[in-house]
This record gives sequence, C-alpha cells and structure tokens, in this order.
Amino acid sequence: MSIKNNSGIALGIIFYLTVLSVSPVMAGSATVSDVSRELVCQCGCTMILSNCSHAECVPRDTMTTLIGQKLAQGEPPDEIIQYFVARYGEQVLASPPKQGFNLTAWLLPLAALLAGAGVIYAALKQWLWRGHSSPTAPMSPETNQEYQERLDKELTDFNESAFR
Repeated sequence: MSIKNNSGIALGIIFYLTVLSVSPVMAGSATVSDVSRELVCQCGCTMILSNCSHAECVPRDTMTTLIGQKLAQGEPPDEIIQYFVARYGEQVLASPPKQGFNLTAWLLPLAALLAGAGVIYAALKQWLWRGHSSPTAPMSPETNQEYQERLDKELTDFNESAFR
C-alpha cells in the first residue's frame, strides 16, 4: 500500500472513532431524555429507557424519576449513568462501553467494511486486468491447414455414419 492509501485509512479510523465518542449526554446541559437514551429499561423489554412503551412499566418510571432527581441536584450525566451501571451492571447500557473487549463491537464493523472494500478492489483489479490481456497469437498456416483437414475428415465421417 502507498502512503496515500495508509493516510486515508488512518484518517477514516480517526473520524470513525471521533464520531462514536460523542454522545448527547456529553453535549452540555442534559435532560432526562438525553440520559435515558443511554440506558436500557430493566423491565425485560430490552428497549431503550426513553422508548419503553409499556403502559404500567414500573422500572421505567422509577429510573426516569431518579434521573430527573439526580439532574435537579446537579449531578453530571456520566455519574448518573455510572450509578445505574453499578446498580444493574453493564447490561443497563444502551451501547457497550468503548474500552477493553467491548471495543471490538465498535471496531469490528469498520474492519469488516474495510476488508470487504479491499476484497472488492482486488477482485475488480484482477477482473479488469484480465480484460486487457493481449490477444492470442495467430496460428501458423501449417497448423491452420492441419486443423482444417482434420475438421473436414470428422465432418465426412459424421455425415457417412449419420445417414446410413
């Protein structure tokens, strides 16, 4: 690979990781909705807390009330999220943390995309290279005459045996 290709890949990875590291909770003054988008409801529905649609969902109501109270007390959103992680474990997070083994959940799609692009590039390059191959050399007149005589003999034999 050339330096130009390597720098393009490096810039792509940096951009991908930068976009993933920004969340609405980090953006400034957070609301209950912002924090609840980062958590999963604990009623068993496996929906994002802000999207849980059960009419009488006690865990959703309890969690959103607690988030509202903690925000009103001035607690930062990251600490609120860490409180729920300490209480329920990492399964309360809507997306896996971007560290350790969980980082593979973020990097594997990018790696698969780059690998797929590489395979497509290599296949197209080989396919186009085959299309530009030089034509075969013409046969010598002796070889051409030899094949013509053989063809005539085969056709004569076929015609004689087919119409008996």
